[in-house]
Amino acid sequence: GNILNMTPLDRSMVPPPMYASSLKLDLPISSVAFIPNVKKQEDSRPISMVVSLSDSSLVLVGQQKNGEKSGTIANFTAPGQLLRISDWEGELSHLSTSLRQLLVTECTESSGSGALVLKAIAVSCSLTPNPHNNACDHIVEIRIEWSASDQKARCSITNAIKLSGQVLRMTNWADSHEGALIELTDGTLLEYAPSDSDGYDGSILPSDTEPLMEPCPWIVALFNGSSSFIEDHHDHHHERLVVGLSERSRLYCSERLLTDAASSFILSPRHQFLSYVTLSSRSQLRFLPLSELKSFDPLMGSDENHMLEGYEPRSVERGSRLVCILPNSPTAIVQLPRGNIEGVYPRALVLPFAMSTIKDSNYAVAFDIMRRQKVDFNLIVDMDPAHFMSEGVVNLIDQVKKIDHLNLFISSLFDGDITQWKYRVPTWLLQQTTSSPTEEDDDEIATERAKFDFTTKVNQVCTRMRDVMQQAESNDTVLDGHFLLPILSTMAKERPPQLEQALALIEENAVTRYQPGDRKSPLLSDRAQSSIQYLAFLADYELLFNTALGLYNFDLAKAVARNSQMDPKVYLPLLKRLRGLPESVARYEVDLRLNRYESALKNLVRSSETIDETNTDDDSTESLASRMEKHFQKCLEFTEQHKLHKLALQLFESQTDQRRRIMIALGEHLLQEKNGEAALSVFLAVDPCHIDGARRASRMCGDWKTYFACCLEKEDEVISMDQKRELAARIAEEISSGGVGVQSKREGMNAAARILLDYCDDIAGAVDMLITGEMWSEGRRVARLHSRDDLVKRCVDAAVSYGQTCIGDFEDRATAFKDANERYAAVVTIRREARQNGEVGAGGIGGQGDDNASVFSAASNTSNTSLRSNMSGSSVGSVTSVSSVISAGAVSTFSMTGEHDLSRHNSKFSKGPGKKKKKKKSKKRGPGAKRMKAGSEEELKSLVMTLESNILYDEYYGVIAETIPFLAQAGKLSLAQTLYEAYNDLKTVVEMSQIKRVETAAKEKEQVERVSRKEGIIYEHITLECEERVDALRGKELPDALNKFFSFL
Repeated sequence: GNILNMTPLDRSMVPPPMYASSLKLDLPISSVAFIPNVKKQEDSRPISMVVSLSDSSLVLVGQQKNGEKSGTIANFTAPGQLLRISDWEGELSHLSTSLRQLLVTECTESSGSGALVLKAIAVSCSLTPNPHNNACDHIVEIRIEWSASDQKARCSITNAIKLSGQVLRMTNWADSHEGALIELTDGTLLEYAPSDSDGYDGSILPSDTEPLMEPCPWIVALFNGSSSFIEDHHDHHHERLVVGLSERSRLYCSERLLTDAASSFILSPRHQFLSYVTLSSRSQLRFLPLSELKSFDPLMGSDENHMLEGYEPRSVERGSRLVCILPNSPTAIVQLPRGNIEGVYPRALVLPFAMSTIKDSNYAVAFDIMRRQKVDFNLIVDMDPAHFMSEGVVNLIDQVKKIDHLNLFISSLFDGDITQWKYRVPTWLLQQTTSSPTEEDDDEIATERAKFDFTTKVNQVCTRMRDVMQQAESNDTVLDGHFLLPILSTMAKERPPQLEQALALIEENAVTRYQPGDRKSPLLSDRAQSSIQYLAFLADYELLFNTALGLYNFDLAKAVARNSQMDPKVYLPLLKRLRGLPESVARYEVDLRLNRYESALKNLVRSSETIDETNTDDDSTESLASRMEKHFQKCLEFTEQHKLHKLALQLFESQTDQRRRIMIALGEHLLQEKNGEAALSVFLAVDPCHIDGARRASRMCGDWKTYFACCLEKEDEVISMDQKRELAARIAEEISSGGVGVQSKREGMNAAARILLDYCDDIAGAVDMLITGEMWSEGRRVARLHSRDDLVKRCVDAAVSYGQTCIGDFEDRATAFKDANERYAAVVTIRREARQNGEVGAGGIGGQGDDNASVFSAASNTSNTSLRSNMSGSSVGSVTSVSSVISAGAVSTFSMTGEHDLSRHNSKFSKGPGKKKKKKKSKKRGPGAKRMKAGSEEELKSLVMTLESNILYDEYYGVIAETIPFLAQAGKLSLAQTLYEAYNDLKTVVEMSQIKRVETAAKEKEQVERVSRKEGIIYEHITLECEERVDALRGKELPDALNKFFSFL
């Protein structure tokens, strides 16, 4: 037809057959060519399109001065006919009189006359077939010069290029403003390259790209398909990219089939996507990035196709067609089967568009589209946090004019990098959104991004935005108080919220705007009230009221309470009472209410100044002293209750008596916390010393030296010698029984012996203590010092008994360790197999298992007990024979029995004749009784405990290392050598057992790996948590002096 219907889809979506405006021409329309946009933004040229009519005449269409306004769209003037060109300069005798597929390839302004010069090409076919080359088309080059001043145009045909066939489709390059791509009916692809000379003699060249799989009536081409960025220059070395849709709805990209059912497609260089609508049972609008379109394989799975990461297709109605994608908005226009048109905002278009605008620091556009499409505003910061903190904050505040939008941005902030989980930037998009063209700059940006602390992002952004807004107000860039609400938002958003600064800012702003003649309080003004209401909306009203109360500004607290949900019956009496109190007392009450105990103590101490000192008579003076004492007692109780002794000492630094009482209270507090050493130092640091507290503290921490040195002898106390001995004996008994803080049993026995020797003159008791602590040499030294040969003999006998017991214990430990180690190797293998099979619990193998499968439980191992000699130390001053104190039983431990207890041993042979043996009833295990399963985690833990318990611990090893040389020195060389050999035998058994087990395990592992490799199975060795600790179990080597001594024997 001869009517050109037009609808600006970026202004209004009018579905066909309706339209926003129309233009009626004289003849039927053959083709329409749009003027290409040379710049990124729309230019204001008067000509918007060129229309070719059926008689080969051209019509220039553009904006007229008195154009007709559209009745459908407000403030829209439809383009009209500027001029019809029917007179041609040039020969058309051998060409058709009708032109089709008109394309405008260039639009420039003449430097001389200022006229607009258009260069176009069109397809023309011969009037009569050529007998040698049937039905060959020509490419006609057209030059149009338009003068806006006189509304005249000059049109000429500069060249005609003959082709080798008929043209199916001709299209402009989507990313270049010069040249075109030509597709013949047989599928051949040609390229039109205009000449740079003034003669404009263009040429037709074969295309570098592969032809499509079949001829496609709808094609779009990229001149530089290897890059996603638009190139303005013409270079034949660039790789072409052609996308076409066939008549059978097959979408191709060069020689690859993208989909076999597509209704339509759009290639958008601005958004860097190829978008198309499928025709399957579930129609979808899909998106493929142009930067990776060359490597796209439709048969590849989504896990391997990295182009598909991040964005899912959008479902549309079946039969929908993609009309266009707006270049300056992430909007896809889709026509539904019913004919209506809808504009959708797919995430695949919205997110890259938002990222690109953020990269370009176009925050106004980015914020608007993100707000409309509910995109998280944290993306503005997380795209490039270093750039945003340096320059982006200033640009954001300058571009986003609405205060509500700034508040919305601040309120949506949270700590964390949103690009790592919510809006993850795909790999194909990461290269396009980078702000630097070189790899070095990319690395620098990545380094700066890694340095940014996202855990404190909110505080950093709020602080930076607040500084910029306050600086803008101080520089008179905006009115004072213009950014009051956004600044309050930054203070309330920080963690912790800066509510005190926010309330102070509101008060300062209200006082600044206060008129002297105004009767109302500044905080009751409309602006102050609205600010408080907004702050109460951001923060908890109760917290806000307490913050205002904590500023000791009761008027501000009242204003906050009025705009909160607080009951006037609650806050009005409270504020009235606080106003009636003295300032320091009122502040103390506020601090106590807010649990600010340090500040409360300061105000409580300061409140002593309010005590009345005006009266000077004796009665009033005594009353004043009593009140001061009560006030200090109240301060002391508050200090003890809230543990503020350090602050109290600073506040009463100049008052000696009060400071001493605080120190004593601190010592008592430390005693309650079982910190005797610190309490002892505090009590002794008091001037004068607090003797009673120092005694209790020294006895708690076991510091008997300080007790006897500082606490026993004082000028104000007289202690008799008998009292001193009784006290020393009692303390020695406490220390020996382990009732006070000593490091080990031997240290306690040594200390008790020293006390008995120095303060009680009890030599026998001291030697008994040393024998109980297995300190034979020290006991012999004390006995020799006091010429007590009987005590020397007692030390030697005790050491002999101890050595004989140890020899038997070493044999038991060697046997137990060897047996347990063998079982441990088997259980470790079972647990590895269980772990490999996915077993997580501690269950055994084969159901319930045998109750007696593991005999190495911790309860049944007799050598798990400590071998320290538990000698009697209850009778400190008595001298008892060693035989009545120590008896070595069959088990490897000492028993506290005498000779009269030997008859207590019962056996089946000790019963007299005529006595029947009672049959012991066996206890039946209930169904809920625990059973150790063979190969279970419980058995493994029991075996590990058994192995570790049979290795001599450090104190036991130290006693052995001291006992062997003592026996040798005491004339018991044979026993000493036997004990030495028994220990070395135990060490050798442990070491050999460990070596054998480790070597066996290594061979088994090697065998399993060899078998797995033969069977083609990937073998993964599993190491249990306890293996490293068990493999390190070894016996310690005795001192070199002993080894060298016995090497000569």
